[in-house]
Amino acid sequence: MLEDTVFATARKKDIRLEPFPHLVIEEALDWAHYKRLLRTRPAYPGDPTPSNLRLPISGWMLMSLEHYDAVWRDFTRAHTDPEITYCVAELFADHWPQHLPHLVPGATRFGVLGRDDFDEVDVLTDARLEIISPVHGSPGSHRRGHVDTSNRLFSALFYLRAAEDDSTASGLELFRYKGAPPDRLDAFELPPEAIECIKTIPYQANTLVVFPNSPFAVHGSEVRKDTPHERAYVFITAEVEQDLF
Repeated sequence: MLEDTVFATARKKDIRLEPFPHLVIEEALDWAHYKRLLRTRPAYPGDPTPSNLRLPISGWMLMSLEHYDAVWRDFTRAHTDPEITYCVAELFADHWPQHLPHLVPGATRFGVLGRDDFDEVDVLTDARLEIISPVHGSPGSHRRGHVDTSNRLFSALFYLRAAEDDSTASGLELFRYKGAPPDRLDAFELPPEAIECIKTIPYQANTLVVFPNSPFAVHGSEVRKDTPHERAYVFITAEVEQDLF
């Protein structure tokens, strides 16, 4: 099932623990497959005039609407499958935060975000395309250091950098707290004086970054300078109904 997914070559031994457990997989897809995705990638779905604006296209839309290319319908269908969530939980079994539920194959009910709801399922998955508009003028980031929503099990970003993209930065910054975590972890961005960047994962074509969600998984988009290029990735995730921290 995982053979044609971005997790096909994932290995526990490649997990890094600082500043929090995460895994980076380069050349996550066969290059021919990656290039088909890139070539048929849906266009930015809004006005490109605003700088650094993030707009998503849900996995449910990508897999359901006929005007999206078949390679995208197949990709999102595969990456919203329950096997992806089980794969991530198994990969990080030695580092799975205590607050996250332990999923039981055959007992846990899965659905797709936007199609199903928690009245019928326990976990909703998504594999949405997120596109950040070009940067005009002042450097900026669409979102600096933050913690993801507390009902999320894991976050994974699969980078879709185009060959002609000659911009600098655009990577994913990983942070740690300088002291105790702030009282409000649900802020859009955490106070910059409360965190420090420990590592930056470059925005590199055909690269996956994945990590379990926790109060310590502080991350954000690196500041981009003026560029005509978009920043694009598939965001793969799974969520439960209740907040977990």
